[in-house]
Amino acid sequence: MVGDHIYEMFIYTQPPTILNMFGRIVLPIFLFLSAEGFYYTRNRLRYMSRLLLGFWGMNIGNRLIPSLFPMDEVMIINNVFGTLLLATLVMYCIEEYKQKRWLKATALLLMPFVIALPFMIWMSTGDGSPIFIYILQIFPSYLTVEGGYVAVLLGALFYIFREKRYLQFLSLATVSLLATGFDFSHLLTNYQWMMVFAIVPLFFYNGEKGRDDKYFFYAFYPIHIYLLYVMSYVYLNHLM
Repeated sequence: MVGDHIYEMFIYTQPPTILNMFGRIVLPIFLFLSAEGFYYTRNRLRYMSRLLLGFWGMNIGNRLIPSLFPMDEVMIINNVFGTLLLATLVMYCIEEYKQKRWLKATALLLMPFVIALPFMIWMSTGDGSPIFIYILQIFPSYLTVEGGYVAVLLGALFYIFREKRYLQFLSLATVSLLATGFDFSHLLTNYQWMMVFAIVPLFFYNGEKGRDDKYFFYAFYPIHIYLLYVMSYVYLNHLM
């Protein structure tokens, strides 16, 4: 993850592409762990609320930090909290469907899509107000989160098949294949498919609870991104 973000924040120095390649495995691992966390948490709504707070916090930081340290060469668009939030929302809806709460589950499932509709209309026609962009800063949509709807779907599949590891891996392999666009002549330039290598660390997951440092991710993820951005700013404006 850190190497991937070093690549993003110092892209103007032409860093080794391998840093970005290694980073492809991070999102599947996050999605896998969110499925495990959602299953084991004692309070699923509180779990989702933390992700929502993380989403809001990063949206604020993604605007604040570049305003304090402006540079045209790098943009901060990272916010995996939105992806994980929608993935867990789909997991929540799956459980609601199991309880035969059809209307509630369907409404929640469609909500991120409905929220994105005004934005999609504005983008396609140019009619309307940019306020639609700010609506998506309040709650994410399937189309605008990091990794898009495919990442959300992968998280849901990890949850559905959580007791069948081989089906989880098959889901990841299928998504990786789709990421190639079935164009196998550019595998080293279009390398999103390399997410399939997340199977290796996930294979060694034993299902046991590790150290109780669940809040570490919520802090480390945004802080290291912003620190790398500031370091990039300093390097670009004062050291180059």
